[in-house]
This record gives sequence, C-alpha cells and structure tokens, in this order.
Amino acid sequence: MPGQRSCVKHTFRDYSGYVLGPSTSEAAHRLVTIRHSAAVPAWADSDVHQHRDSEEYYFLFQGKLRLWIDGAVYTLQPYEVLMVKPGVPHAVVGGSGPIEHFVLRMPAAEDRQTVRTVADELLVASGEAERELQADWGCRAPLTDARYQNCWLFGVGQALFHSERTCVAYLDFPSEESIGMDSHRHRPHLHQESWEYYTVLRGTRILRVEEDLVAIKAGEVLEVPPQVVHVLHATQVPFEGFTFRVPLLDDKVEF
Repeated sequence: MPGQRSCVKHTFRDYSGYVLGPSTSEAAHRLVTIRHSAAVPAWADSDVHQHRDSEEYYFLFQGKLRLWIDGAVYTLQPYEVLMVKPGVPHAVVGGSGPIEHFVLRMPAAEDRQTVRTVADELLVASGEAERELQADWGCRAPLTDARYQNCWLFGVGQALFHSERTCVAYLDFPSEESIGMDSHRHRPHLHQESWEYYTVLRGTRILRVEEDLVAIKAGEVLEVPPQVVHVLHATQVPFEGFTFRVPLLDDKVEF
C-alpha cells in the first residue's frame, strides 16, 4: 500500500563524507551510496581499485580532479560527470582544489577490490582530453552543454548514456522561461520497488508527497522510498540539481 515508508532528508552543504551510507539510509545498505566533498584540498588514493558489480559516478562542480582509469589519466573539469563501469581499475591521483564533488556508487555493495598501488608512472600517464567521451571503461560529459541538461543522462531507452544500475537526470533551470520549456509530464506517481532521490544544488524544488508539501532546498537530498505517492509541485529558480532512481526498474505507477 502507498505510504508505508516516509521520505527522509539528508544534508550535504558544508559537509564532507557519506551523505547516504549504511548508517544513514535503509536503501544505502544495498542500493546506493553518495559521498560529498565540500571544498576540500586535492588528494590521491592509496591504491588502484575496481568494483565487481557497481557503477561509480563522479560529479565535479569545483576544482579539478585527476583520475587514472585503465591505463590513462583523465583530468575532470568543473561541471563534468564521469562514469566508471564495473570491473574497470581506477583511482584518484591528484587534482587542484578546493574540490567539491559527489561520488555515487550503485549498488552499494562491498565489492571494492584492490588492483595495485598507485606508482609514480601512473601519475604521468596521459589520457584523452576530449570532454565528451565514451569508452570501454565508461564515459564523461560536460554538464554545461545544453544537450546533457534536463534529460535522462544515464539509463536505458532515450537516455544519452547506457546504465545497467540507475537512471540519472541533471537539471539546470536558470529562469522561469527555461522551466516552461520542460516538456516532461509530471503526474502523481509511485515506484513499486525503486527509491528516488532529489538532490538540490541551487534554488528550491517543492514536491507534494502524499498529502504534504515538502521543500527541498540547496544543500539537501530528499529520499523517496518505494510505494510513496509524490509529484513535482513547484521549482524556484534559478534551479540546479540532479535526480536519480535505484534500482533501474520499470515500476512507475501513475495516478
């Protein structure tokens, strides 16, 4: 029945660490983790690792982040997203700060496997400089490009990049006119088994959840569990954020 669980807000403003993790979310035990860095200095991982089953997403909004991925180094720029597929060795090998970024891992399985240490030769490896890139290891895209905004960025069907684990949309509405151009049909709905997350970077997004209005402000993530009826009620501009759902199921029921 709808309404068996309630929505939960998580705050990431000025916080570095797990926004969603095993101690903060029922779903995070098995489906997703979100880690956030709030204007931290650049760092380097101690090892090269891979995930057996998980996809990993890096959303960078400030600073630069250098990632070694399967033999090459890619420098992630502000307002870029990069996805690493399961089974691909990778590591953060430096950058320049302060850095603000999110790392989403789906599912949240304990499937991290060390491949090797980060040796000096990895730090000088070169990679593809193109900001729009699809490769065997995954993909990267500039979020400043209108083609990657206000649409399903990852997922199946009409999504721009294929994902086996999630569907993700990056949203950027600088004005009321831009909201008017959003052709997505918003109707009250629930998801039978999947969890939906609304992350707000700038502005405010208001959802009607069951019979209540819930405002999600900048620096907050709203977690909507399965079987909870909800719909977008209003967006206060300028607005920026991203929405995703896990697991990737065709389980939407509209009312």
